[in-house]
Amino acid sequence: MKTCPICKQTYTDDDQNFCLNDGGILVKVNDDPPPTVFMNQARTTNQNWSDAATNSPWNNQQNRQMANNQPLGVQGQNQAFAVQGQNQTLPTISLILGILGILLICCWGGVPFGAGALVTGYLALGNVNREPMNYGGRGVAIGGMITGAIALATGLFWIFIMALSK
Repeated sequence: MKTCPICKQTYTDDDQNFCLNDGGILVKVNDDPPPTVFMNQARTTNQNWSDAATNSPWNNQQNRQMANNQPLGVQGQNQAFAVQGQNQTLPTISLILGILGILLICCWGGVPFGAGALVTGYLALGNVNREPMNYGGRGVAIGGMITGAIALATGLFWIFIMALSK
């Protein structure tokens, strides 16, 4: 049996290659259902999960390492570390200061908030470059530095314009 992929018309003649309705190339359809897959008998497992978990030496070693704040390791060259989350405090502060600087340009807030955003963003990028496993937020820090630079430059521009107008 063949079917047209465009109009979904089916044809029983296996010698026909083109659809009579739209001229599409017919595709052979397999009418046989897929074979039934028989699985092996289910394996028996330990019914008492709590005893198996507490008596496992791997689990006890893992619990000791996590309790002592040590990285989880696999013996050999491959080491897996328990990442508890990266510190993103400075990048977040930088972005908040930059946004506040832009919002408070009219109240002369662009200069101090913009400068603060630049300094904290610079410090955050230094932390991310120095210790990437502990510190994150590179994009947030860059965003804070950009908004801080815009706020600082615009605030200084307004101060300059006001000084010239007096």
